[in-house]
Amino acid sequence: MKNTQHGVRQRPLLFIALACTIPAFYMILIGPQPAIRQIGNLLYGITAALIALEFVLQRRHPLHARKPWHVSLGDLLIFCGALASAWPTTPPWSMLEWTLRLGFSGIVFLRFPKLLMAWMVPRHLMQILAVSVVLLALAGGGFYWLEPKVVTYGDGLWLAFITGATVGYGDLVPSTPASRVFAVFIVLLGYAVFSVVTASIAALFVGEDEQRFEKELHADIRALRKEIGHLREEMHQSMRPPRDLP
Repeated sequence: MKNTQHGVRQRPLLFIALACTIPAFYMILIGPQPAIRQIGNLLYGITAALIALEFVLQRRHPLHARKPWHVSLGDLLIFCGALASAWPTTPPWSMLEWTLRLGFSGIVFLRFPKLLMAWMVPRHLMQILAVSVVLLALAGGGFYWLEPKVVTYGDGLWLAFITGATVGYGDLVPSTPASRVFAVFIVLLGYAVFSVVTASIAALFVGEDEQRFEKELHADIRALRKEIGHLREEMHQSMRPPRDLP
């Protein structure tokens, strides 16, 4: 796989940092106690520290050692947003703060799938399905925590699935601002995951056809080589001088 240095296994600190922003956002938004909101601010601070450490380690990597200091704009914005979000605030948020926090969450959302997709190669269907199951489990837990109408974890999983698949049966719907914001990101992430799963299944069929065509091509090449060998022998025999008759 090309550009594997950008994958999850090669950039685990960035992956952990992005994952910390999800509970941090909701701990500050709906935390019933100041201690929980302080944990959310602490998670944002941890996010900023991990991204800063990621910048340093990336700079010390042999591939970047001789290059000038260069940082991705998206990662820099995430660092600045996490650093600003670590400052203690108390809901309800103003319109400006809502806009900034949702914009920061959108940048994280765009960066998170890009980091995952580097690992989710279309031909690795089992890896993609495993990641999909983990994301569904986390989304179910998120709805179980955020949505008061979800009384069991199973209902949370069901709401996560129908939201990500954009089925919308209507038996369970997000009813609070926090769960609705969460549902928006689940829908967008569901589009990305389902498209990769579909592409992986299609790649399996295409790969089988390619293997069959490759076998047929090799068989044709071997047959052609035999024909060329027979033609050479016939040409050599025809070019030999006739023997003198007694």
